[in-house]
Amino acid sequence: MGKSLRRPILMIPGPTEVPHEVLASVSMPVYPHYGRDWAEIYEETTKLAAQLFNTSGEVIIFPGPGSAALEMGIANLIAPGEKIIVISNGFFGDRIDEIAHHLGCRVVSLKADYGRVVEPRELEETLKIHRDVKGLAVVHNETSTGVKNPIIAYGRIAKEHNLFYIVDAISSYGAVELQVDDWGIDYCVGYAGKALSSVPGIAPVAIGPEVFRFIEDREWKPSSWFLDLTVWKNYMDKWRPIGHPYPSTVPTHSIVGLREALKIALNEGLEKRYERHEKMAAGFRKAVKAMGLEVVAPEEYASPTVTAVRSPEGLSSKIIREMLEKFNVMVSGGLGQLEGKCFRVGHMGLTATPHYIVYTISALARTLKNLGVKVDEYRPIEEFYKHIEK
Repeated sequence: MGKSLRRPILMIPGPTEVPHEVLASVSMPVYPHYGRDWAEIYEETTKLAAQLFNTSGEVIIFPGPGSAALEMGIANLIAPGEKIIVISNGFFGDRIDEIAHHLGCRVVSLKADYGRVVEPRELEETLKIHRDVKGLAVVHNETSTGVKNPIIAYGRIAKEHNLFYIVDAISSYGAVELQVDDWGIDYCVGYAGKALSSVPGIAPVAIGPEVFRFIEDREWKPSSWFLDLTVWKNYMDKWRPIGHPYPSTVPTHSIVGLREALKIALNEGLEKRYERHEKMAAGFRKAVKAMGLEVVAPEEYASPTVTAVRSPEGLSSKIIREMLEKFNVMVSGGLGQLEGKCFRVGHMGLTATPHYIVYTISALARTLKNLGVKVDEYRPIEEFYKHIEK
């Protein structure tokens, strides 16, 4: 007999805990990726996804990781040799920077320290110098630091300068308000397996009409066939009637799970859902501070879905290991500049509830105490409840 494995409680920034309704939907027999029945399911899923994006534009379900969906956006809108501004204040902003470099773009990197934001005036100043920029890309919710970036302000500036605006909403989609049309976002990437609490592996993508007008007229092609939106558009036009508006096989079971997760989010009510995430995250930060720990993000830019916590000197990996081994709670380590200096806790979708957060607070307080840190085990929970019951 092999060693039995305990499945940990996933208090990480994705994948997250998945509701039983979603798990039940993905355990059904697999659908073929075309046909009349499948066409109805796919069409319904994209319409539901569009409601969370708040867009009347096209939504596709990209069969792969969010990073590849972001690469598709840059590859189609910024030609090799053209300029794109990438705003980066964390590991995933740096990743967009890296993707753009790989695609041969001339990247204007606009950076802030981890835990801070690039102020909109800095973007305006940069555009006075670089007048030939074609696009702007930014992470909405920087998962490495727990910072939510001011994408509305960035979007206004992007539109004033006629830039294509690309937003990574991978860890905010389904938990934080998004207004793709009203905020001038041309290309926005969400994700199934984070704040929506569905199974990972697919990314809903909102694509504005300006994008399709642009790719129709451009005189160059991306170097990738699969990531070329003209290829996707061809299949949308040609094969949508048979339920196959994409150029390859797609993971139908994951899309069925996404549909169920979207229904759960919409049935909860988006405003209520956003408020729940804000309240749970703020309560968790209160609890963390009551333990004498410091949060990376300033309160005015704190993420509703993930909190990065600075570790006491030399204890980061020990905290992560102890919480998993003693309490069966999985949290994540720091990334980039914060590697070995912090741990990250996801509170998104199903885990943005007292049931999960109170146990995580208790496990963290006891872990710190076991590691020799002086902690009042009860005050953090009192602070959490005091905040959420206001």
